[in-house]
Amino acid sequence: MGKHSTHGFTIIETMLVLAITGLLVASLLAGIGTSIGVQRYRDSVTTLKSTLQDQYSRVTNVSNTREGTWACDDNAIPAATNGSGTSRGQSDCVLLGRYISIVDGAITTASVVGHENTGSDGDDTELTDVALTKQNYTFGIASESIETSVIEWGSTITLPDASAPNAFAMFILRSPTSGALYTFTTKNTAVFAINEVSSTTLKNMMIENTTEAPGQGARTLCIDPDGAVVSERFSIYINAVATGPTAIESRSNSTAKSLGSPEC
Repeated sequence: MGKHSTHGFTIIETMLVLAITGLLVASLLAGIGTSIGVQRYRDSVTTLKSTLQDQYSRVTNVSNTREGTWACDDNAIPAATNGSGTSRGQSDCVLLGRYISIVDGAITTASVVGHENTGSDGDDTELTDVALTKQNYTFGIASESIETSVIEWGSTITLPDASAPNAFAMFILRSPTSGALYTFTTKNTAVFAINEVSSTTLKNMMIENTTEAPGQGARTLCIDPDGAVVSERFSIYINAVATGPTAIESRSNSTAKSLGSPEC
């Protein structure tokens, strides 16, 4: 009978195969992890943009969650009436808009209420629409409307000016006179906790300026990826003189550069 020889793998060959396989698996897992991080980052940008856009819909489609009657005191604070107030739509307590603040990654939104001042007639034709509202109404926050959330996946905002705090506030006003929508933003240092927002706070935001921030000027909110490895950063861009949801955009750094807006 002839002799048959069998050939197997040596220890060195086996170790080489295992090492190469391990490197391939590690590369695959790293690639998957990076892809997930990028997708989460983009989701956080999209979600924040949608949140800001939704505020315009909530200003336009007014919804009063209070049942029965309601009333506002002189500071525009809605008060419990126990049935003694005025029916909704007939009182001097008016839903005027929305206040939005973002500090790092925390988002707070609330309805802004207006109390019509005694003796105001709103017919001073020499005043602008915004100035009439400031003159004729006291502003307040409807406490029961306060909602809190966070930017998804741990992302936070930063501002293009590195010396500024990671805080931003926006006031969307619907004029009780004309029904027109106006958007105002704060100075970098003037973001207040929701329980500190007063009529003065909101009126100070109402700067009728179409070229520079704050007031009605354009604003850029950079979205920090929270450690995720991304090829390009994104921002939320609020166009100057914003009057609706289409004024809120998401922009990559390359798009921002081509359009002349701040990069992140």
